[in-house]
Amino acid sequence: FSSFSKSHPQPVTHNPKMAQFERTIKDATDTTPKVISYCTGSCSDPPISIHYFDFGGKAESLRLLCFYLGLNFDDVRYPRELFRAKKAAGELPFGQVPMLEASGNFVPQTNAMLRCVARLAKSTAYPVDDVLACAKVDAVLDQDADTFTGVLVVNYKERFGFDFLNDDESSCQAVRKTLRERVLVSHVTNLERQVGAGGWLGSDGNVPTIADFNWAPRLVYLRDHAIPEDDGKILDNCPKLSALIEKFYALTAVKAYYELNPAV
Repeated sequence: FSSFSKSHPQPVTHNPKMAQFERTIKDATDTTPKVISYCTGSCSDPPISIHYFDFGGKAESLRLLCFYLGLNFDDVRYPRELFRAKKAAGELPFGQVPMLEASGNFVPQTNAMLRCVARLAKSTAYPVDDVLACAKVDAVLDQDADTFTGVLVVNYKERFGFDFLNDDESSCQAVRKTLRERVLVSHVTNLERQVGAGGWLGSDGNVPTIADFNWAPRLVYLRDHAIPEDDGKILDNCPKLSALIEKFYALTAVKAYYELNPAV
């Protein structure tokens, strides 16, 4: 695996090489994952690999950040059977994905991966020279765990030791109702207050931070999928968050990514 050698003499806030991206795809086999490679200019092996499944999910924020920053990267997408084999063999930190591979190192956990990529690119999306600015971004990132804990437990019961609820759908529905009507409303109301003057989270600047790359896809998931019985109106009283979603997906690099990947 090649080492990270990309150099940015000045901090980058957007994708300066977007038009030069070349995209190639290797389909999955019984023993190898699907790999979508993004390359700017001349390159051999991309210095970054993102390991996940063949859908958006928790890896989407990292894919979008790499594309936004103009980094060469491999988007490695595992069939479930291959993922289970790697997990059983102990090849995945914490036994899960997404996972970032960079310079021969394997980094789990979405927030750690976002920080790592931004720092490798020397990007103002995570301004490491400003301790308090980073702390604000970190706080908004960490709020994701508080917001989604209840959703994760009720939707993925076995993972958290709540298998017994599989036979008690009425209790699960009651939990989801409480989450939707009280818990999640409180969380998004608090998050709304963290949108800065520039329309981004954890910052008053005019460009997104890594917190926005995490939260824009997560807010779409919360609005559209997190609670199966929901009406999709959980953000109706959060105009700043709703505007953030629109602003994020209108970013030139984000739009270009989905033009390249309409079905992935």
